[in-house]
Amino acid sequence: MGYQESLIHIKPQRMFKTMIEAYAQAEKSGYYNCANVEPLSVITLKQQMFGYPPGTKLLWVCGDRSFHSEGGVFGQRICGNPFKPYSMTFIPAENLFSPEDEKLKGIDFDANVPSENAYVKRHSATNYAYLMQKRDAQTR
Repeated sequence: MGYQESLIHIKPQRMFKTMIEAYAQAEKSGYYNCANVEPLSVITLKQQMFGYPPGTKLLWVCGDRSFHSEGGVFGQRICGNPFKPYSMTFIPAENLFSPEDEKLKGIDFDANVPSENAYVKRHSATNYAYLMQKRDAQTR
C-alpha cells in the first residue's frame, strides 16, 4: 500500500491522554523502529471543522495504511478493559485536507516546536507526550 497518512479521533476525548501514553510507551520500547506506521503529530482544532468542535485533538499517523489500526499504531490495545470505554476512528488525511489546504498553511510538520494558524495547532507527538508527562509530574 505504501506510505500514507491518517488522523485518529478518539471518543471520548478524555481518552486522548491514554492514547498519548500508549504512544510514549511504544516509542520508549522501540516499537516504531520496526513498525510500519508512526504517530508524528498532535493536531488540536481551533475552530469547528469536519463535524468536530474546537479543542478536539487528533493524532496524525504516517506509514503503511494497512497498519492504521489500534494494534498497528500502538502495538497493543490502549486500554486493557475488554469492554472498550472508547472508540477510535481512523480518517485518511486526504479526506480532511488537500495538499494546498488553507487550514494547513504555516503548519510545520517537520519541526519539534509547535506551529499554529487560525485553524489548527500542531505539536510533534514526541514533544506533546513529553509536555504531558512534565505537566503530570508537576501536579503530583
